[in-house]
This record gives sequence, structure tokens and C-alpha cells, in this order.
Amino acid sequence: MGFDRAAVLDGGLPAWTAAALPVEAAAPEYGGPRGTFTARPRPGLLVDAETVAAALSDPAAAVLDARTRERFEGTAPEPRPGLRGGHMPGAVSLPFGELQRPGGLMRPAGELRAAFEAAAGGRERLRFSCGSGVTACVLALGAELAGYRDLAVYDGSWSEWGLPSAQRPVATGPGAGLRSAEDDRPHLQAL
Repeated sequence: MGFDRAAVLDGGLPAWTAAALPVEAAAPEYGGPRGTFTARPRPGLLVDAETVAAALSDPAAAVLDARTRERFEGTAPEPRPGLRGGHMPGAVSLPFGELQRPGGLMRPAGELRAAFEAAAGGRERLRFSCGSGVTACVLALGAELAGYRDLAVYDGSWSEWGLPSAQRPVATGPGAGLRSAEDDRPHLQAL
């Protein structure tokens, strides 16, 4: 929304409390001056299904899926009723937990870069998906820390793409590495 002075607490509240840092039970009270904020949305940081579909066939782009490999492959049930199992044909599995060290801290930038290079095959235009657009943001943060700049999150993610009524193609199976839609054809589910 155009607010550049933002920060992410590495490891979140669990890392904070594990470090024995202070916490308060009551909501904080702020007595300082009130400011104004004018939202300035940045088109392209959040993308829709059509943009993701185009990225899946774009040789300069990679669509990375932050869900577990089992959900990506369609071997584990979807937690949201009514969604088809599997992944977008041509998408690549990169579970968000692989970018984190034990305790939820992000891996060092060099390790993050290696993970993205392995998953994206050297492509620099990265689009991220997950179940509902939340853990896709972990991938986006990791990619930013790794030095990537052409990034976008598909906030509809699998909650939108996986709907039977969406009539979008779905593939099952490993899908390891970048693959074309033709590579996924034997696994495509009927719409």
C-alpha cells in the first residue's frame, strides 16, 4: 500500500519469547500525535488468476507454491472443503518451511538464494501461491531477502484456483522442478 517503513520480526512472537524478551498482556496505549496515511497501492505486487496463468507459460517467470509437497502433489487432503487436490500445471513446489531454520527464523540470504535458484531454475520473475495467499508471503519475503526484485503474490491462491467452478487446470504428482504444461498432461484432472 505504499508504506515503506515496515519491518518483519524474524521468527515472529515465538522467537521473541524464546529469546526471553519482554511481552505485555494488555494492549499498548499510544498517547502521541496522530498521523495520516494515504494508501498508494502498487499494482503488480498482488496478482490475479489470469496473471498467474500467463506466468505459468512465460519462460521468464516461475510460479512457486508454498504449500506442503503433499498438498502440492494432491496426496494430502485440502483443509478447505470442496477444493481439488494438486497444483497449477507448470508450478513448482517450494514449501515455505524450507526457507526457515528451526524456530521459524529465516535462513541466511545465500541459502535463500540457492533455494530459489534451485526451484526457479534461474528465472528472476517470481510469482507466489499457497492455500490462501498467506504463506506465499513467506516466499516473497525470502525472495526479497535473497535479492530478487520482480515479485508478486497471488492472493487468491489455491482457495481460488482449486475451486471446481474455477475450471482452471489442475495437475497432480511431484511436479519437481520447472515443467511445462505438456509435462503435466498425464496427471491433469478433469475439470
